[in-house]
Amino acid sequence: MAQNYISRGEVITLTAGASYTSGSPYRIDGFNGVALLTVSSGDLMSFQLEGIFEFTLASVTAGDLIYIDSNDDLTLTSTANDLYGRAVTSSDSNNKFYCRIAQSYGS
Repeated sequence: MAQNYISRGEVITLTAGASYTSGSPYRIDGFNGVALLTVSSGDLMSFQLEGIFEFTLASVTAGDLIYIDSNDDLTLTSTANDLYGRAVTSSDSNNKFYCRIAQSYGS
């Protein structure tokens, strides 16, 4: 094995620059992910970069591109927002849907 191998990179450790809530979507330092624990600013945090997560957003159809805005809210609107992932399922009657996180390295 390569001597410089660190990890698979599915989860990274960051120093939280704000408070983050476990299970919520965020875009931090250009990475899309989900906070695995609730942390306060200055704490070390585990940030999941890959996987499928359940979120809440109305009017999602399976296959839709999901975007994240500057407030870390998910949206279907691409204008002035960053790509976050792709819907795996459509929104159910409670507006819950599954989203596969995507990394967009262009911005």
